[in-house]
Amino acid sequence: MSLKIWRIIAPSIVALWLLNACADEGEVPDVSHIPVKLTLVRLEEEIARISSQEEAKQFLDKYPAFANTFLFRHRWGDDAVPISDMLRLGQSQYIDTLVMEAKAYFGDMADIRRELEQAFRMLKYYYPEFREPVIYTIVTGYSNDLTLTDSAIFIGLDYFMGTASRYHSPDPHYIFKHYRKELVVPAIILMLSANYNQINQSNQTMLNQMITYGKAYEFTSRILPHVPDSLIIRYTAKEIEDCYDNQHIIWAHFVKNNLFFETSLIAAKRYIEQRPHTFEIGDECPGRVGTWLGWQIVRAYMKNHPEITLQQLMAERDVQKIFETSGYRPPEQ
Repeated sequence: MSLKIWRIIAPSIVALWLLNACADEGEVPDVSHIPVKLTLVRLEEEIARISSQEEAKQFLDKYPAFANTFLFRHRWGDDAVPISDMLRLGQSQYIDTLVMEAKAYFGDMADIRRELEQAFRMLKYYYPEFREPVIYTIVTGYSNDLTLTDSAIFIGLDYFMGTASRYHSPDPHYIFKHYRKELVVPAIILMLSANYNQINQSNQTMLNQMITYGKAYEFTSRILPHVPDSLIIRYTAKEIEDCYDNQHIIWAHFVKNNLFFETSLIAAKRYIEQRPHTFEIGDECPGRVGTWLGWQIVRAYMKNHPEITLQQLMAERDVQKIFETSGYRPPEQ
């Protein structure tokens, strides 16, 4: 489908959707009474001061959660932590600049702290057993953006500076361009959603992947009710507007090509995984559009079944049930 027929719906449809979204804000629960304790530990300057193997070892001994999780286990696949890598990071020619840029860009992170505290209150509202993890910040030299464990969250600040830094991530530009400070909290909550998102692992259909992502995005939207969709799904404002403008085209493409029950890896790469655009639908159709459509189906399901709680949604493994009873159809032209 060519670019010429990708943008054909009047912007008034998006305006109507935005009005409906504002109307739902009264349903946001009051969580001001729920206590939270947020611990934020800044590690970037401490790492930049490492100048010997002994100092690297002392740092790793001091922060074992970081040593075993954030940088090294992803790289080595076991508990062995090479001190030389820690020293190499501390002595990197870029580390001082990245630390200074992170300090200037993020400041004291009071805004992120407030957002996380409110998000954790919402999480405790829906899941009282939730316990606040310790938040660690670091500059990694673009080796990792975000890692979660049962008790800790590690934020690679250099990734979330995006284009504000003179250095750039090795990721393709269409991925890296979305990183910025406003994305930190939505990205954390999206990752935390995996702790509650029940999945039917035996279902290999595209629909199962679409609904799984849709549940994760809906979870994030409920925990962060005032955060725009674009930050939750990591689209630009134009990309999210294009999706809402042209959802009848997206829907028709999936129906015509029987994509919901497709099981091929090629299909997943086209509609679920990272790409600059979904060229099969339109030259400006953003990548991962299958996950966006899955979100719309989940939203319709929740709107059509107001008795369903967020907890019940996240526990639901029957994606066929969600799909068939959602009643989702794109708005009429």
